[in-house]
Amino acid sequence: MSRPEPGELRIGMAVFDRHYDMPAEISGFVGPMVLLTRPTGLRWQVHHISLRPATPYEKRQLLALAQLHRTRLKGR
Repeated sequence: MSRPEPGELRIGMAVFDRHYDMPAEISGFVGPMVLLTRPTGLRWQVHHISLRPATPYEKRQLLALAQLHRTRLKGR
């Protein structure tokens, strides 16, 4: 998959961070940096060139992780 142009990125978009080797959702932008969030609350920022759109499989991973996290929080 090719790298998206900065103007193609949007908040809420599922992307794959090639630097950290994980899918995440875009939660914001600071200059050339993109703020990413995982369903568990993990947050980090990465340069936009490290991102590509998430595949359908990676999107399902994020959904499954969100469900698992909600289930674990209920069990507390």
